[in-house]
This record gives sequence, structure tokens and C-alpha cells, in this order.
Amino acid sequence: PTRRLAAPRARSTVPRAILDDDDASIWDTLLRYGAIPFGIRVLRPELYEEKVTTYMEYKGCDRLEAQRRMDFMFNDPNGFGVNEIREVELGEKINYSTKSGVQNRPVFSFFWACWCAYFFFYFMPHRVNELGGIQWWRTFDW
Repeated sequence: PTRRLAAPRARSTVPRAILDDDDASIWDTLLRYGAIPFGIRVLRPELYEEKVTTYMEYKGCDRLEAQRRMDFMFNDPNGFGVNEIREVELGEKINYSTKSGVQNRPVFSFFWACWCAYFFFYFMPHRVNELGGIQWWRTFDW
């Protein structure tokens, strides 16, 4: 009798929502930590991957925690250093997976973005033109 080996089980390919707690996509990085870590993940993926794997090996943590910590580190390196020192000296464990900003208040963030777009891209240019525009060359009259 030949013994059959079980086929390896495929990982779940269920798409994650952007606001899931275990989402590790670039969009989660953008919404959670901002444009700088997002830009590093998109424009310099080899640097990002190196930092994440190095941190995983150094601290012995899982990939999601290492990604969140590196996202925070790219966003605020000084704060990350202070948090690491506090973790070593005081035993204070920082949870980098807590939702912040857009994830806490998505409806407010949507309306705030709409208002800012209106103000800076519609209201201000029209008002400046109403008042005569910006005449930068007059500042150089001698």
C-alpha cells in the first residue's frame, strides 16, 4: 500500500478590507501612518522589505507587527527610538496596531477632505482672482 501525502493547504485568499485589523497592504500603511511610509513602500520596496525582515529577525516578532513598527519608524524615527528605549527600560509595550486618524473617523475624514479640496482648489483661487490676483513682479520694482 502506497501512502499518499496530503496536499499542502493553500492560504486563505479572502480579500481583506482596508480597515481590517490584520490588513498589511500599502493602503493600510497610507491610512494608518501617512504618506512617508507609503511612499517608501511604493518607491523603495527593497529597502522596506530589508528593514521589515531585519526587524523580524532581531525582535522575533511576526510580519504584521514588524511592518507596523517599521511604518511608524519611517513616519517618526525619533518617536520610534524613544518608544524602543521605553520598551527596554520600562517594559512599556507600545501597540502599533491601534487604529488612528482616518480609520477611527472615516466619515469625518471624508467630509474634511472634501472641505479642504473646496477651500484650496476652488474658493481661494477664485477669491485671489477677484482681488486682482498675485502680482509677484511688483515686489521687484526698485
